[in-house]
Amino acid sequence: MTGSGLSEAGTEPDFLAATRTAYDTVAASYADLLADSLARHPFDRSVLALYAELVHAAAGVSDTKPQVVEVGCGPGRITAHLAGLGLDASGIDLSPAMIDEARQRHPGLRFTVGSMTALDELPPSPLDGLDGLDGLDGLVAWYSVIHVPPARHPAVYAGFRRVLRTGGHLLLAFQRGDVKREITEAYGKQGLRLDAYRLQPDQVEAELAEAGFAHVARLTRAPLGAEKTPQAYVIARAE
Repeated sequence: MTGSGLSEAGTEPDFLAATRTAYDTVAASYADLLADSLARHPFDRSVLALYAELVHAAAGVSDTKPQVVEVGCGPGRITAHLAGLGLDASGIDLSPAMIDEARQRHPGLRFTVGSMTALDELPPSPLDGLDGLDGLDGLVAWYSVIHVPPARHPAVYAGFRRVLRTGGHLLLAFQRGDVKREITEAYGKQGLRLDAYRLQPDQVEAELAEAGFAHVARLTRAPLGAEKTPQAYVIARAE
């Protein structure tokens, strides 16, 4: 690590390298432990169902399914659920090991290694459907912006807006709060070096507005099960 905030190769911020390494390390155990988690989380299923209905309604009647990309897709469980809701869903993740898990577990879907901080630089797949179109119908960041330092969020949200068509919908999920967590152990693995940021919905929505999004809905809920903090979901529309 260098004082400049770049990785030793000087090609990317340290937080991206640290996030990739951490999720490469836990990919298999993470995928196993969370494989059926949606079955235990009615709020998550309800929010995803609402989001899918909004995307379908905004896309209108068409011979093709609305195209949605999940950034930070991990092993693809949310991407697969969105596909089950009638969307043309694909996934992007920083971690090659996570993408390997996603491809093995959901072979009928498209998954690509890439960063939410550089969506404009991705190869054609899974954004190949953008050729000749105004942009994606939807983008989902499900507990993935939490690993990006908050000072960088406005630029990330601006990138989300660039790949969405006008009228497309964004869904964010995150833990609510103000603190940074330094994670050294997770999913049965030790020696990790990963930061996670709890976020305030008001701040998130203000930054989304600056990036060209209109507020659609917000849900916050109390912790469930082993969770220790309130959770938040924000849906916004590209203007």
